[in-house]
Amino acid sequence: MTAPTAQPTFSHVEPVKQTMGHAYDFTSSITGRDYRVFVDVPGGEPPAGGFPVVYLLDGNLHFTPFVGMARGFAIAGETKPAVVIGIGYPGDDPVGAMTSRFKDLSLPASEAWIAGLGWTAPGMTVDNTGGVDAFLSVMEREIRPAVADLAKVDPTDQALFGHSLAGHAVLRALFTAPGSYRAFIASSPSIWWAEAAVLGEEAALGGRLTAAGAKPRVLLAVGEREAFPDRAALAHFATREEAEASLARSRMVGNVVDLGARLSTVPGCVVSTVVFSGEGHATVIPAALCRALQFAVGVE
Repeated sequence: MTAPTAQPTFSHVEPVKQTMGHAYDFTSSITGRDYRVFVDVPGGEPPAGGFPVVYLLDGNLHFTPFVGMARGFAIAGETKPAVVIGIGYPGDDPVGAMTSRFKDLSLPASEAWIAGLGWTAPGMTVDNTGGVDAFLSVMEREIRPAVADLAKVDPTDQALFGHSLAGHAVLRALFTAPGSYRAFIASSPSIWWAEAAVLGEEAALGGRLTAAGAKPRVLLAVGEREAFPDRAALAHFATREEAEASLARSRMVGNVVDLGARLSTVPGCVVSTVVFSGEGHATVIPAALCRALQFAVGVE
């Protein structure tokens, strides 16, 4: 008979220290809002043309897991070493960050449209929407030049990632300034927001690509189960029927698949559309981050 294993005694308790990059706070002269920029620069000498850069919206959430993958994948030779930038907000209050992101990541929404959703979230008010173009200007005119001062980066090899409403912001950047990034990665984008207002600039994309001489790479991702209510969706509604009706209106999966098909016909656009099996709106995030890393800086 095997003797029972003795229970170990743990000692020397000490907090886990995160050593991934640095965080910088600043107040934008464009929006007057406070931002936190998370920065991780690879060790060693940069390539002759500079490091590629991946920008992550909702940086408070996505920066740490993404940097962990970026470092590991680079060591394994799966991806190129890259500067990783997360754009978020000072402090550790998730409600405060949610409130701030609604302004920065959305096109304007009317009071009637918001009321018609049948659910709400912190910060989702009429006067706290519609700031996405100003925010994208913050990215272009303030954050990206500051990053170029911190590390030697390749201005022709940069990617923008966003999930959910941040994916909506990525599409806005693609449609209005398709030459601003080499890769645009929209994970579960809120195409439905404000009656799909983001698609209002889609028809102009071909002409803007020609004018800019741009050939962007576009990754659209969504979770298969986003067509059905998950725990988070059910929490917003009184009944499952209301949740199902709302998801039917938002067409998370259908909108992504349809947009991917349309963009694939636009000359100069290289498009990949992925529907992750078994994943919902929240659980798809790790899969989307992993695919985004490979898409943005994968070794060919």
